[in-house]
Amino acid sequence: MKSPISTSGSITLYVLLIFMLIALPACESPEEPELSDPPALLVPASVDEDGNGVFHQNRVYAEDYSNAMHAVSIVAGLSRSSEMGSENYRPELPEGMGERAQQWLDLLSATDSFFNRSGLIIPWFEQSGDQYASGGSPDLSVYPHLVYAYHLHHRSGRFTDFEGMYDALNIAPTNYIVSPGRYLLDNHYESGFFFHHDGTIEHESMSYGLGGIHGHVYAWVVWAKPEGADNMGLIDEERLIAWMGYSKEEIADIALETAQVLNEAWDDDAGIYDFSTTDSWSTGTMPSSTILSMVNETDGKTWSLDAIGAMIRGHKALYDALYMFGDDEESAEAAQQLFERSVVMFESVMPLAREWGLPDQITFGSNGASAATDEVDVYNTFQFLNHLGGGYGWDREREGMAAFIGEQRPDIAEKIGELSDMLLKGALEHMMQNDRLASKLSYEDGNITDETTTVSAAGMFVTAAGNMYRKGEAFDRASDWPGLDEDLVERSRNLYDAMMSHHDLILGAIK
Repeated sequence: MKSPISTSGSITLYVLLIFMLIALPACESPEEPELSDPPALLVPASVDEDGNGVFHQNRVYAEDYSNAMHAVSIVAGLSRSSEMGSENYRPELPEGMGERAQQWLDLLSATDSFFNRSGLIIPWFEQSGDQYASGGSPDLSVYPHLVYAYHLHHRSGRFTDFEGMYDALNIAPTNYIVSPGRYLLDNHYESGFFFHHDGTIEHESMSYGLGGIHGHVYAWVVWAKPEGADNMGLIDEERLIAWMGYSKEEIADIALETAQVLNEAWDDDAGIYDFSTTDSWSTGTMPSSTILSMVNETDGKTWSLDAIGAMIRGHKALYDALYMFGDDEESAEAAQQLFERSVVMFESVMPLAREWGLPDQITFGSNGASAATDEVDVYNTFQFLNHLGGGYGWDREREGMAAFIGEQRPDIAEKIGELSDMLLKGALEHMMQNDRLASKLSYEDGNITDETTTVSAAGMFVTAAGNMYRKGEAFDRASDWPGLDEDLVERSRNLYDAMMSHHDLILGAIK
């Protein structure tokens, strides 16, 4: 059956893009490393048994700073009296919300000034004497959750009782919020394709590129939806265009272009996108070997778990943009198709979930999805969960936005809640050793294979737990504990304890 999305011309766009990428210099990192003075804060990659930070290869990584920020923002926001700050848990927490918000602002300042170059995020810096030398090529995988940093800004209304904090949370993050999305669209996007710094196009460049622009899309979504009238809606449209670099109409055009490219790559039998087959991309106008040099030379159907999550989150951004800002039937049909394919991907992955996590690599085929590795990466398991329901995640539906889940597939919200319950209970029962989160487990039996507690895994656990713990039925907020089942209350208390201990572990290891 013919797809509702018109794909005429999409192959031609691809050929044009190939020529552009061959002719133009790639977005490569400078040949000479950049030397910088040490950042104001040193965030380690992991934390040892004594609580000391461990700096792998004498480096600091942007990803670790990002995930430390998330953990701090979640605990700051949940310290209100209805949740962690309830009299039923830790009633002293609300008075410290301003201090925690300031800790987030300090981390934001250090991260933005040290790693951010107009949206190009330097992956890591290595200590070189008294200075730090930049290293690594631009890594798109950092972007989907890095741009999530806008959510303490989004929760700034919880901090109005702390002098100057409301304004600081709304003003200070502006460059950090806006520049990554602009960088991706300016430097890694063309005619529906997202590509790596060296010009290659494959499933990770597409998924991480899409996940990385969801903050840009959400800015316009909040601006336009009725509920946003008293925050983003207060900004003049021309001013927001100047900040974002792209109007809502241009965002809708990008969404439609990308939907057409994705449609061309969809493998209906496998239920996933395949960017590697010559049958999909060859036009006969250039040798297939030239085309293959621009894509990943694999079977194209084995995906990393985090890339699947980023692609689902990216689909949400695309179909909201098309639903809200598209102006024709093609946009509406494309939005519907993107939603349906996000459901296919999610429902393929769900049967692979175990109490101790999801396989870090998944192969898609005509007989469904299967584990392509025996390894559970705790960080990526919680990244996947947070893509589904953290902040502007797949399940977020408000007035004015596309409400496909609520109107067409309400069971999806229930399934997300079930997955959240399974993984958060699993974190408490399987993923920790001596109350410390491990980094890797065996997918086959749940045995811990690497007990290292990394900052990114700990930060993402706190983030996903804080965003997701009330989506299922296994946990509830402290203000509602009286009268609830004792096991549920104890489990919720244990989850809060784990979140707080890992938040404190991260902060204690920062120099």
